[in-house]
Amino acid sequence: MKSQPEIIVAYTHNVSDGGIRVHHLPKPGETIRAIGTNGGIDCGKGTNTAVAASRTGASVALVASVPGGDWFDRGKAILQLEQINDRFVVCQPGTRKALGCMLIDDEGNNMIVLSGGDSQFIPKEQIDDALSLFQNAKYCVTGYELAENSVRIVLEEAKKFGIKIILNPSPVPSKRPDFWNGIDILILNEVEAAHMLRLASADLSEDWKENALALQRNYGCRQVVITLGENGFFSLDENGIPTRINGYAVDPTDTTGAGDGFLGAMAARIVAGDTLGEACQWANLFASYSVQRSGTISSYPSREEILQLQNNT
Repeated sequence: MKSQPEIIVAYTHNVSDGGIRVHHLPKPGETIRAIGTNGGIDCGKGTNTAVAASRTGASVALVASVPGGDWFDRGKAILQLEQINDRFVVCQPGTRKALGCMLIDDEGNNMIVLSGGDSQFIPKEQIDDALSLFQNAKYCVTGYELAENSVRIVLEEAKKFGIKIILNPSPVPSKRPDFWNGIDILILNEVEAAHMLRLASADLSEDWKENALALQRNYGCRQVVITLGENGFFSLDENGIPTRINGYAVDPTDTTGAGDGFLGAMAARIVAGDTLGEACQWANLFASYSVQRSGTISSYPSREEILQLQNNT
């Protein structure tokens, strides 16, 4: 494990039980029966992103403020196995594990509901200490599974050290953020993109380039990536170069964590020297691999499998 990470993931961290399997996701007013629980290992967005980036070849540090308990010990073992620096994964009094419910249907589609009041937060002092020590990192990744005030502090402190920022607004904020200016990469899925455009009083276009340009204009983000599920992705870099690649034809088992895997793999490929479009193409392959297995980090390709994928591309 390298002492100086290339990527800091300042985000959420937890390990949870698998989701509930159902034949189909419920419609409004519909009551359905579960058919079992999902296999594999499911983790928080920060944990997922850090693992995906580490397996793809980047040196990674996770910064998180979490409760203790059996799951914390299990999470620590996972981080050590994945060669992720956990110096700033800290147990804080009063911090609670984020609760939620996840449904997964026969097609691998998922529906996730997170609790509103239990968002993990990271104290400013902890963020300052981590970014100060790891100030030579190239990117800092964060997102809205973390409490918004902590996201604001992460962005402000990363800017002070000249660390580039990747932001994933999932779950989406209820009000238009006023502090996104200067984000290097905004990454979100098509549903989240439509929501953020509505908050900016902008219309969703059928042209993904127009949508990405609108997000750039309204939020001051240098680059935009919109993931499109089975339809691949669209990216627009700071030079205005678009990349639109379709998804891979696979038989999905569980799409949970595919977006987090895409995010981590993309970040790792960028620090390895890929352009934004190239990094997203690799992340697209990573995500297509993951949806064919259950769980989040249990579905991500291993380092050995990644090397094989790289040799075949």
